[in-house]
Amino acid sequence: MTVARDAAGAGPPESPARDLDAARLAAWRAVRDAGDTVLERISADLERSSGLPLDWYGVLLHLYRSDDGRLPQHELERQSRLSQSGVSRMLSRMQQAGLVDRSPSQRDRRNLDVVLTDHGRDIFLRATPGHHAAVQAHFGAWLDDNETATIIRGLRKVVNADDEGRHGVETELDQLLAFGDSVLDLRSDAVVVGDAVRTRDALEPALLQDAAKYITRDGVDQLRAIVARMSCLIDAPEAFFTADWDLHRTLAAHCHNDILRTVYLALLDILSSHVSSVVPTANLKPYLYQRLAIHARIVDAVAGGDPDQVAAAAHAHHFTDVRSRLINRPD
Repeated sequence: MTVARDAAGAGPPESPARDLDAARLAAWRAVRDAGDTVLERISADLERSSGLPLDWYGVLLHLYRSDDGRLPQHELERQSRLSQSGVSRMLSRMQQAGLVDRSPSQRDRRNLDVVLTDHGRDIFLRATPGHHAAVQAHFGAWLDDNETATIIRGLRKVVNADDEGRHGVETELDQLLAFGDSVLDLRSDAVVVGDAVRTRDALEPALLQDAAKYITRDGVDQLRAIVARMSCLIDAPEAFFTADWDLHRTLAAHCHNDILRTVYLALLDILSSHVSSVVPTANLKPYLYQRLAIHARIVDAVAGGDPDQVAAAAHAHHFTDVRSRLINRPD
């Protein structure tokens, strides 16, 4: 399409818009098709890992990013791909699951505000690492750094949005790691730390079996002293996990397989050196008591030296990983 100039030779002001050509039409179709395909795959992974549909996760994300965990319902309707009635039904189910509440708006009593509950915040934080893992598997893993930068630059121009504030929150969420039923805030590289945790879990049964063969009475006393220290640190979660990792280093010291011990300790160091803090969640204190009991069981099993008891204790210590569901949705 061309624009005719007037008699004076002037035309409309220059615009960044261009005529639609075959390449740009193909680019649009690629964005549309990739979006549909990737959303479907991420949604399936997220629902398997946490029980949260992707639309529910999106609502929790919007509420979490808001200043006070509260948004007008009509704002969520505007941001959603669902119809107004579809959003209302979804929010009703989320309310039954304890993730959100609805109350008369503080700004306009004729309308409703949707409020993030403490339970909803906890579920959102614990589901976020699984969400990010799905995004990496079905989107990020297929792009190199140059392609990623080009996509960001191009699509930000398309939406023409000033998203600096939201980007800061997204970056904060990028560093969360589900650590059993707790959530760790990392200094960097959640993917590497997650891989280190899973690999350490895989090596741990063999390391504990070897330690059980060679543990000394002094070694058992040292382990039990660390468990006693952990029992005093329930209200200090960062210190609790530091003591937890000290316990595992002490166990590793009694493993006579040099290669296994060296790799295990290196993986443990990756985890401990990257943790910035433990995210406060409603379930954290009961969970730490549970972990305390599991570690006491490990020490007893290693001290007793029975291979079956050691194997059972090692299994109990393994985290309920991203495949465990966080919520049971009402029908």
